[in-house]
Amino acid sequence: MNQQKTPVVSPETVGVVAQTLRTLQLVWRLVFDSRVSFLPKLIIPATFAYVISPIDLIPDVILGLGQLDDIGVVMLAIALFIQLCPRKIVEEHRQAIARQVAGTAKADDENVIDGSYREVKDDESH
Repeated sequence: MNQQKTPVVSPETVGVVAQTLRTLQLVWRLVFDSRVSFLPKLIIPATFAYVISPIDLIPDVILGLGQLDDIGVVMLAIALFIQLCPRKIVEEHRQAIARQVAGTAKADDENVIDGSYREVKDDESH
């Protein structure tokens, strides 16, 4: 009767999702950082305009492929934007995000009580 539950989402998927969220948070922070020049910040609205534009490299009517070019453009734009931002500022924000994630994990650990158990069967005497 001991059924082992399988996770709904694999740990590898959680890692990819977490990394994607951290990258988006980094982009968000860099866009609103006044130390980053205006020119790299133009990449973000230009990418958004491309994604919502009816003019595409691959038309969106081709199901699947039309969306893949949009995803590819967004990924390239994010990579280019981060690359064009000053290294020192990017690292500063990455470290701040890492501290924030570590602080959240630490807060979750405070609500955990470690312990051990043993199973006692009915026919076992003390």
